[in-house]
Amino acid sequence: MVYMGARDDVVVVEDVDANDDDARGRGRVIDDAFDDGISSVFWARSTKYGDGDGDGDGDGVMAMMLCAATSWGGDVRVYGARARLAGQHTRLHAFKTTSPQLCGTFVDRTHVVSGGADGAVRAFDVTSGAERVVGSHREAVSCVEYDGENAPNMVFSASYDRTLKAWDLRAPGGGECGRCAASTSMPGKAFTSDVANGMLFLGASDRQILAYKTSDIISGGRPVINRQSSMRFQTRCVRGNPRGDSVVVASVEGRVAVEYVDDDRNERERYAFKCHRKTDPATGEVIYPVHAVSFHPLGTFATGGGDGYVNIWDGAAKKRLFQCPRYPTSVASLAFSPCGTMLAVASSYAQEEREKNTPHDRLYIRVIGDDAEVTPKAAAAAAAAK
Repeated sequence: MVYMGARDDVVVVEDVDANDDDARGRGRVIDDAFDDGISSVFWARSTKYGDGDGDGDGDGVMAMMLCAATSWGGDVRVYGARARLAGQHTRLHAFKTTSPQLCGTFVDRTHVVSGGADGAVRAFDVTSGAERVVGSHREAVSCVEYDGENAPNMVFSASYDRTLKAWDLRAPGGGECGRCAASTSMPGKAFTSDVANGMLFLGASDRQILAYKTSDIISGGRPVINRQSSMRFQTRCVRGNPRGDSVVVASVEGRVAVEYVDDDRNERERYAFKCHRKTDPATGEVIYPVHAVSFHPLGTFATGGGDGYVNIWDGAAKKRLFQCPRYPTSVASLAFSPCGTMLAVASSYAQEEREKNTPHDRLYIRVIGDDAEVTPKAAAAAAAAK
C-alpha cells in the first residue's frame, strides 16, 4: 500500500464559466483525475470533521462533510466538501492498493472500508494512513456496508462467491483477517447493496433481491426478502428508501422498479418505469443501463445512467422533478450527502460501448441550490397552501 496525500492537500477545482449554465448545473469538478474507472462514491454519515480534536465547525451546512471514491485502478480517495463553499474541496487522503476496489463505506469519520477484486475487505485509517485487511472472500467483494446504529462494530460484505459475511472490527481473527462473526450463503453472486433503517438490501445475479435486518445477520436470521425482481434484465443497483420499507431496483435495460418489503403490498403497488433512453433518428431507441441510485433524505431519489444524465424522481407521484445537464460520460455512481445539501457524481465511462476514447474519470460535487429539485410534489403543494 502506498500512502499519498495529507490533511492539508487542497485539490484545485476547475473554474466554471459564469455564462455556462450547463457547467454550473453539473456542479464543480474536482481536478483529481483517476487512472481508471470510478467504481463507487459515498459519504460519511457524520456531518462534521474536526482537526483531530473531535470538534466540527458548523451546523451541518457549513461543516465539512466527508466523501470518498473507489476505483478500478485500486484507489480509495477521501475528500472534504462544504455545501456553502462549493469551490473548496479538499483531498484529505489518497490510498493506493494493488487490486481494483469495487465498493466502499465509512465506518465513522476516520475509517473507511472497501471491497476489492482480490477478495479482500480492507479498512483504512484516514488519520494515520494505516491500512489493514479485516475480511476475505474467495472471489471479488462487490458490496460492503456498515450500520452503526443497529449492528455496531460489524462490517457486512458480499461477494461473487455467493456469500454474505459479517466482520467484527474489534477482534482479530486467524491469519491476517479479522474475526468472521457470521457467514451465510446467497442464491447468486452479489452485485449491489445498501443499508437503510436497519435493513441490508442486496441485488444478486438472476435478478434476485434479498433484504436482511442487520441486527439479525449475526444470529443467522433469515432474509426478510428473498425473491426475483419484477425486472426482466440484470440488476445494476439497489437502494432502500430512508424508511426501509421499499427498495428501488435499477437494471441494465434503462428501467427502474419501485418494490416493497411487504409481499402483499409489493403485489399491489410495485411499479416500474423507463428512463435513461434516447431516440436516434438513424437507429431508433437507444437504451442505456441505469448504473446508480441514491435517496435524498426527503424521500425522492436520483438515478444516473450510461447516457451521462442524472434524473431526480418523486417516486410517490411517479414524476421526474429535475434533470441535470449531461455529464461528459457515463454516470457510474452517485450519492447524496447525509443532510441532502450536496450530490456527488462520478463521471466515469462504464464500458457500455466497449473500448473508446473517453474523458477523464472525475468526481463532481453538485450543491442542491433549489429545494424544488428534491422536494416531493405533495410536500411542495402542502407548503404552498399554507
